[in-house]
Order: sequence, then structure tokens, then C-alpha cells
Amino acid sequence: MLQWLEDLILAAAGHPWALPLTALLCLLDGLIPVFPSESVLVALGSIVRDGEPFPLWALWLAGFVGAFLGDVTAYCVGRVVGTERFRWMRCGRVRGTVEVARRHLRSHGALLLFTARFIPGGRVAVNLTAGAVRYPPGRFVALDLVATMLWSAYSIAIARLTAGWLHNPVLQIALAVTGAALVGLVLDRVLKAVLRRRLARDPGGLAPEEEAALR
Repeated sequence: MLQWLEDLILAAAGHPWALPLTALLCLLDGLIPVFPSESVLVALGSIVRDGEPFPLWALWLAGFVGAFLGDVTAYCVGRVVGTERFRWMRCGRVRGTVEVARRHLRSHGALLLFTARFIPGGRVAVNLTAGAVRYPPGRFVALDLVATMLWSAYSIAIARLTAGWLHNPVLQIALAVTGAALVGLVLDRVLKAVLRRRLARDPGGLAPEEEAALR
């Protein structure tokens, strides 16, 4: 069974559509954070050996381009439809994150855009809000270029930390994705704590729903 899965994974990774599909998943994840873009980057990054089935720089480029286009699309959607059009935008934690972004983007734009890129649900809400409040598009693009480059590099770096530990690609992917999930949980907590402490210093501090969104 493992041999069959190994052959299937290696064959799929070697197909010409593997990298374009990865970029597409990263783009869609910038709009709907249920697509496993980071897990795909980690999985593929963990089985690359000696530039096969593709060089790591090509995987990084696919992740970066897809994530950047997804973020810019979310920004454009925010400019057109705002943050109230759909029901999910007005629910619970998303509403709180939108309010955080709305109140603090002007004063802490770089901090919010960089940290939100590493918080799956947060990045969609922040990018939509950036468009809705007419955050300067040139500055948004410049900051997001750097944020998405770092995000793609971070995802692949997590994969490379475990690369070569196991010889079976199935087990190697399982190890890398599990490790990335654990690191992601820690990073999520740390980034939210940094945001809470930094934004609480602003005039008026954080409203209760904003505080809850950063828990």
C-alpha cells in the first residue's frame, strides 16, 4: 500500500501541472482559507531531492506568485464589495478581525499585513479590509510582495527541516506536514500576542470583539 502511494505521489509531483496547480491553490487560499496551500508547499518541499522533481526555487516561485495574486484579488474584492456584503464577513471572529484592520491599518499597516499573511483566516479579512478602506494600493502591493515572498520561503524552509529524515515519501510528507502544523500553531499564538500588545497601545485600545479576534 505504501509503495503504491509512494509511486502515486512521485508521479503526481513530476507532472507539468504540479507547480501551476500549487500556484492556483495558493491563489484560492488568499480568498477562501480552506485550501491547503501551505500544506501542499510543505509536502512538495519535503520530497525534493537534488532538484527533482523540480528545483526548490521553482516551488518557491509558484507559492509566492499564487499567494501574491490571491492577496491582490482579495484587496480588489474588498474595494468593490466592501466587508459587509456576505454573511460570513459579519460573523464572530471574522467581524472582529475586520474591525482590527479597519481601525489600525492606517497606523500599523505593515505590521498587520505582514503578520496576517501567516494567520490563515486573518489574511483574508485584513486584505479585504485594506481594499474596503482604500489603503494605498502601491503600498499594499509593495508590502504584500515582501510578505508573500517570506511566506513561501518560510513554508519551504519548514519542509526542508525534516527533508531526508525518512526515505519513504508518504511518511516524509506526513512528518513534514505534522511538523508544519505544530509550528503554525505556535506561530499563530505568538503573532496574535504581538498584535494584541502592540495595538492595545493605540488610543482607545482594543474593543472586546477585537480582543476576542486576536485570541
